[in-house]
Amino acid sequence: MLVDPLGRAVGEPVTQHAYDFGREAQHMTDPAVTAAQSSSLTMLLHDVRRVAGVDLAVGALMPADADHFVIDQLVGVTTEGLRDLRISVGAGLGGKTMLLARPVQVQDYCSASGITHDYDDAVRRERIRASFAVPIRVPRGPRGVLWGGLRQECVFGDRVIGDVMTVVRALERDLAEDLALSRRLENLRVAAGGTVAEGGRAGRESMTSVAERRRLVGICSELVHIASSIPDGPQRRQLDALVRRLTDDAMDCVPADPSVAAAPGGRRAARTGLTVREREILAEVALGATNREIAAKLGIGAETVKSSLTSSMRKLGVPNRAALVAVALGRERLR
Repeated sequence: MLVDPLGRAVGEPVTQHAYDFGREAQHMTDPAVTAAQSSSLTMLLHDVRRVAGVDLAVGALMPADADHFVIDQLVGVTTEGLRDLRISVGAGLGGKTMLLARPVQVQDYCSASGITHDYDDAVRRERIRASFAVPIRVPRGPRGVLWGGLRQECVFGDRVIGDVMTVVRALERDLAEDLALSRRLENLRVAAGGTVAEGGRAGRESMTSVAERRRLVGICSELVHIASSIPDGPQRRQLDALVRRLTDDAMDCVPADPSVAAAPGGRRAARTGLTVREREILAEVALGATNREIAAKLGIGAETVKSSLTSSMRKLGVPNRAALVAVALGRERLR
């Protein structure tokens, strides 16, 4: 009897699952992948590794109109063979799952039929045997692939693939809502007298959480409605200016601390205040490590890690850990 990586019984091998992404208008412009979205993918890989019981999980996001993707998010790898590997749509396991728009798995990657073997050298370096790939698609947003791998032969059953699809769809919903909120904020800014050139930032990096942006959309909507009922004059112009400022704050990542924005160099000046230790810890956070994992790797206490992150948030003028990761991935370029 076959068993999955978590010891659960498996019935007939299931290699593919139908996956319906829906249809979107092709004339829309697809936004680029943001640092915050990459951070969300890293967190997803940790979840996939846990729910599927795999040795490693890697992934990549790309704009919807791209014909290739580069693996830049890795969890559980032991070599650098997969890092920055460029995958063409249709090639290998990940390229096939992107082309077919559904999950695909192999029991032993390097001997599997039905896929091209362009990337076998990198797979062998990592000693990967069984593997699955699952597509990620967001309407009018980024798309991508995640892989889960075991260093032994295995057939992943329905339950494992189903659990992975559950966390993938949660990510897709979060990314879709974030994009929708960005577009809504952009529309509200235009309604308040802004222009697309000034406010057309939908899909760009934001340090505000989805919940905060959702609340901000409600506030700005009310302000726009109130302004529309007031004759053109000083009060209406003040309301319009307030909406533009609020939407700019959400979409341009203006820090909460006004002194940071006012300092020479703005946010960049604030970032130079990080200590070497704070930068080391921030680099580990950007890779998706937990406080305990960081503490063990750096030989410090978990409370020290927590205090360092709190200090970094204050210095960078960001409200939470997710925003801190976005800074590390998109702006700090930590190595």
